[in-house]
Amino acid sequence: MKPFQTLIASVVMAAAALTSPLAAAHASLKSSNPAANAVLDAAPKEIALTFNEKVEPAFSSITLTGAGGSTPAGQAKATVDDANPAILRLALPPLPAGAYTVGWAAAGRDGHRRKGEFTFTVK
Repeated sequence: MKPFQTLIASVVMAAAALTSPLAAAHASLKSSNPAANAVLDAAPKEIALTFNEKVEPAFSSITLTGAGGSTPAGQAKATVDDANPAILRLALPPLPAGAYTVGWAAAGRDGHRRKGEFTFTVK
């Protein structure tokens, strides 16, 4: 009976070791341009978010909210960079001075959608 229990324990541990990288496969934000909490002298022409893995375009988005809840980017949609599918971009119109909140949602290869937000200011 002892060898059977050892075999079962080994199989369970091997399965756990093989599936743990899949469980941690959520798309995580690595960097942003503009950076979180940045104070900019000039308004950015786009928002670029870099994730730790390829993001799925259909389930990933960027929103920009200004003071009073305005949405200066309007109905513009974020696009995945052709050269690097881990980068999500949103083209921006000219932005006046003020504080802005970037909201993002991204889904990676595992299909789980993660969300976050950060702010930046244009002088």
